[in-house]
Amino acid sequence: MTNQFNRFDAAARGLKTDRTPVWFMRQAGRYLPEYREVRKGLTFDEMLADAAVATEITLQPIRRFDLDAAVIFADIMTILLGLDIPFSFASGGPELSFNIADINERKKLDPARLLDNEKKFTAFLNAIRQTRAALGADKSVIGFAASPFTLLSYLIEGKTSKTHNRTRAFMAAEPALFEALMSQMADCTAEYLKLQVAAGASAVQIFESWGDVLGGETYGTYILPHIRNIAAKVLPVAPVIFYDKGASLHIGAVSDFIRGSGAIYSVDWRLDIASLSDLKVQGNLDPALLESTPEAVRAAVQKILAARRGNPGHIFNLGHGISPEAKLGCVEAMVETVQTYKL
Repeated sequence: MTNQFNRFDAAARGLKTDRTPVWFMRQAGRYLPEYREVRKGLTFDEMLADAAVATEITLQPIRRFDLDAAVIFADIMTILLGLDIPFSFASGGPELSFNIADINERKKLDPARLLDNEKKFTAFLNAIRQTRAALGADKSVIGFAASPFTLLSYLIEGKTSKTHNRTRAFMAAEPALFEALMSQMADCTAEYLKLQVAAGASAVQIFESWGDVLGGETYGTYILPHIRNIAAKVLPVAPVIFYDKGASLHIGAVSDFIRGSGAIYSVDWRLDIASLSDLKVQGNLDPALLESTPEAVRAAVQKILAARRGNPGHIFNLGHGISPEAKLGCVEAMVETVQTYKL
């Protein structure tokens, strides 16, 4: 194999690779001293709005760890720029200005509006272009979006919620409206992801960040059809990874979709990855281990790699985003173990 062989792209398509490709969620972030240096004097909103800064932050973990893919430094709220829905991180977490009861507000959830507003994604799409230009052909660029349910939950709650009670109450009280809004969000998300692919993303990931508040039957009936819709529209142009924080709750409902669509299932640490041998899969190291010891990390990584050995279509990742408290020595142990493990 030449140095230009792209392991991530091959694994995403279910092809054999010499070793398992590796990247991890939130890989550009506060656990890195170089990220903290860039962030000095800048707000999160300012970093997102500056393509040069976003590109630099995206590339930092690739330089340090020689990972197989760069995930664009952005946020799942970025799609709202194209829907004219104000949001801010001034208080730390995202806060949105959206009235779900107002029909004029709901009309903003329109893919035509999003495409008409493509210029509002200029910084974000330029960061994808610049990252792609900065990397060799052996590295991939990953774009992403929130799932319709995760984003709609933010629109209903107005901020990050610990319970998502308002969202689940809305589902029960307004089922027809909930379904209509989910459909609108799915259409918007598909167009948003295709814009990222056109700008240079090698693959895209859908983040179901709050799916674990729903049981498998509810998820399969009310949420999964909209994930199917997005995947059907995006898979013809790029691989699609579906990250499901509630994978251990939803596996019965989701596995048939993954198997039939050719998407990649990114699973949390509560599932035994050995039980998913017939699926293309990503994950599933517990991110808490990166706050433990290098020895514990190596053992856990080797167990996951051994469980998947002989089955192509595996991308190594965490079961959730890396924490700011992650130890660099543990991250290095994780990456080194993957990169030296021969399949």
